[in-house]
Amino acid sequence: MEKNTFSFGKRLRSFTHAFRGIKTLITYEHNAWIHCCATFAVCAAGWFFRISGTEWICVFFAIGGVLAAEAFNTVIEKIADFISPQYDERIKVIKDIAAGAVLLIAIAAALTGCIIFIPKILLLLR
Repeated sequence: MEKNTFSFGKRLRSFTHAFRGIKTLITYEHNAWIHCCATFAVCAAGWFFRISGTEWICVFFAIGGVLAAEAFNTVIEKIADFISPQYDERIKVIKDIAAGAVLLIAIAAALTGCIIFIPKILLLLR
């Protein structure tokens, strides 16, 4: 194996590729649009309710987790479709499990939002 030397230029280019990947995810994946709309709503609610620094950390980790899971799911689906363009029950199971992973983290994010925002909403309604 050839040894690669460290290069700041290569590291910067890797960020360019990563940002292009994020742009592609947000531009073309419909589920990512939904997550981005939820992100906007949650950030607006966080600003409105003046949530604490710790609550912001929880919100940002939840948002990052959901978007990262959606990205991984998209990659798995695209690789699976490339490998097997025709229907294959094994590929269906793989895609279903990947989609399930996104759902699990989305549920965890929603519960995090409920824990943070429901008490604040209830106080506002008093």
